Amino acid sequence: MPTQNTGFRWTGAAWLFRAILAATLLSPGFVQAQERVVPNVPARPRVPIYDPGSPVLKKVLKNGVTLLVQEQRTSDRVAGAVALRMGTLYESDDEAGRGQVLIKAITAGTDRASPAELALRILAADATLQAGVGPDLGQITIGTKRERVDQAIDLLSEIVLQPSFPDTAVDASRQIALRAAADEQENPLKAAYSMFLATVYRGSPLARPVAGTVSGLADCSRKDILSLYHRYFVGGNMVVCFVGNLDGKKAMAHLEKVFATAARGTALQPVAGDPVPLAADTTLTGERDMVATCLVVGYPAAGYAQPDYPAFKVIESYLASEDRSPITLWLPQNGLAQGVGVVFPPYPKHGSIAVYLGSAPHNVGQARDSVTTIMKRLGQYPLEETEWQTHLKRVQNGMFDNQNDPMVRARSMSQYEVGGVGYDWPRRFELGLLKLNAESVRAAAQRYFTHACTVLLSPPKSESKL
Repeated sequence: MPTQNTGFRWTGAAWLFRAILAATLLSPGFVQAQERVVPNVPARPRVPIYDPGSPVLKKVLKNGVTLLVQEQRTSDRVAGAVALRMGTLYESDDEAGRGQVLIKAITAGTDRASPAELALRILAADATLQAGVGPDLGQITIGTKRERVDQAIDLLSEIVLQPSFPDTAVDASRQIALRAAADEQENPLKAAYSMFLATVYRGSPLARPVAGTVSGLADCSRKDILSLYHRYFVGGNMVVCFVGNLDGKKAMAHLEKVFATAARGTALQPVAGDPVPLAADTTLTGERDMVATCLVVGYPAAGYAQPDYPAFKVIESYLASEDRSPITLWLPQNGLAQGVGVVFPPYPKHGSIAVYLGSAPHNVGQARDSVTTIMKRLGQYPLEETEWQTHLKRVQNGMFDNQNDPMVRARSMSQYEVGGVGYDWPRRFELGLLKLNAESVRAAAQRYFTHACTVLLSPPKSESKL
């Protein structure tokens, strides 16, 4: 859902399978290079850069819908978002992935407008409409100019509260979801990451890929989607947020009127089951018809609702930075791997962080050992001062890049409000970030980096001599 953790965030781009190429010879200076000495520089204290903006108007309607409105007069844009508790955490094994079908089909038409008519109304409002779902929430957003704010509110409320779910849209959405679920197993790198999830989150719904499963989607019908809709789209499970160049009181009154018709209902609770902690370092292996070997190495990590989350954002930055990281920079430079990246999805409670890469079979052992060593060292030794200052700055700037974009803010506020941490979570995140030091980041890594999960998908033995 990186990128700032807003909206429906992480569903694919961070770890798409890049070209996995045969690696070249290993440089013997790799281990020494990753421990290079960089002169210390005086620490520069960071100051808050999060802008809370104008006071937020908040109201909870009798049916349970939470409304948020914030004026932002810095541009001519207005953005609205509806966020709901849905996704992997709220799906059983039998319905895994059906939220993906629902969220894509809901924007196709309404009881008052056919798909063609709705498309014309969106065009007339000079609006853009998007919808998506992740592990813990779904979002439907609309963006337009300030002159069209009333049209945008009416359109968004109609789509959310009066969807028609045309048969053709449901079928098309199901086919898209099925292809995504099948790709989780057919794409070697995605398959390796799915195996990692299934191991680290064993016993929890998060053990399944966010895209869902083929078995959960295969016989999904319009009736099933309607049933899910009536479960998810109830007042207590919904947050509506509008941000931008608008009259806050007028927008709030308009939202109260249109969303008062939402069905009553309480917030959904996640499917029961917490991840079973790994009892020891765990390695899973398999064979795939490919040239190189796919490797995923990772550990449990803090979720965004936990105090250690800011520390793990620093760890993510350190591991993922292509200009400094001993993994994403040095592994490719020394011929150990290609297509190297880091996955740290923003789950609310139970997080995980993993390194993925492709490597020639004769190099993969050294690549694996290097990744494991580097990650374990994070829990043993603090980052040296230059690294610490660099990544603290990058995390802070990255989290609040484009924070005054109405769409970014509407997605963020609705996400964290529906997630239970409050719309002002970014302010508290920054306060926690600025209280950190290199030793507290090390301590956070030590708490979580106990037992590693490693997944290796290799070419058949007869084809692995590169």
